[in-house]
Amino acid sequence: MTKSTLFDRLNQELEAFGKKAQAALDEGKLQIELLRQKRRRDNAARDLGLLAYRRERGGEVEPRRIEALLTRLDELEAEIARLDRQVAEAGRHPRTATRNASAPSGAAETSAPATADAPAGASAGADSGASPV
Repeated sequence: MTKSTLFDRLNQELEAFGKKAQAALDEGKLQIELLRQKRRRDNAARDLGLLAYRRERGGEVEPRRIEALLTRLDELEAEIARLDRQVAEAGRHPRTATRNASAPSGAAETSAPATADAPAGASAGADSGASPV
C-alpha cells in the first residue's frame, strides 16, 4: 500500500466520521428545540389553568386572554408535531438531518414569539415562568 493510497483511505474514513458526527449534532439540536417547545407548551397550559381556576373561583378573567393562550397552545402543538417528525426522520436518515436541522431553531423563534399572540402579557410567562394572573 502506497502512502497516497493510505492517506486517501484515511481521508475517506475521516470524512465519513465527520458526517456521522455532524448528523448526531444536528439530531441533538432538534431534540433540544423539541424540549424547548414542550416547555413553552407546558408553561402556556399552566397559565391557562391558572386563568381557569381564577374564573371558576369568581375572579375576573378577560376572555381574550384565554383565547390567546388556546391559540398559543395550538401553535405550540403544531410546532412540536413538526419537530417530532423531523427527529424521527433524522433517526431514520442521519444524512438528511444536516439539511433539516437549520429550520427548527430559527423557525420556532421567528414564527411564533412568546408574546406576539397574547395581549397584555397573557403568555409572557410562557418562557419566563411569570404568572399571567
